[in-house]
Amino acid sequence: MPRNPERDAVEPEEAPPVPRTAPDEPPAAGKSAEAILASIFAPVAEASPLEQLEQTIRHPKKLIYIAMSNRNFYWRMHVSKLVLDEGYVPINPFMLFDYYLLHTVPKQLVREAINNLLSRCDEVWVFGTMSLGVKVQLGIAKRLKKPLRFYDIADLPEQVYRISEKLAQEEGRD
Repeated sequence: MPRNPERDAVEPEEAPPVPRTAPDEPPAAGKSAEAILASIFAPVAEASPLEQLEQTIRHPKKLIYIAMSNRNFYWRMHVSKLVLDEGYVPINPFMLFDYYLLHTVPKQLVREAINNLLSRCDEVWVFGTMSLGVKVQLGIAKRLKKPLRFYDIADLPEQVYRISEKLAQEEGRD
């Protein structure tokens, strides 16, 4: 049988270019291993500000209001990090008002701002002992029918435990 040079295998350097597929697409049939590896390990461009905005608008994250006593002020960053690690956006008054703006703003004005934030959040998470202020925030959240979560932070920074509301209301919990 005579050999047909046009039908023989093509050397890799002579191979026609492989159509590039998006990273999410399965590899095209007949793609070489090198082409597949190149597409997997190709640098991914960082999303532009416009693409980031579009992603945020299409898939907004829940806003979580962080309620915690002044006694636990020093755990504010750990608690905010925990909420971020869970995939939500923390709204932490201690981070926003830096312990109530070093007492340079009337307390009532800060309380109104805090309650306004609480009303706009999707959920309220309570961390540690419930002071009078936290109990008031909890009452506002309940009247607004906000989903609630309670956490024991006695073992911070190593561990945070989700607990029931009843357990959270017991005195002496930190």
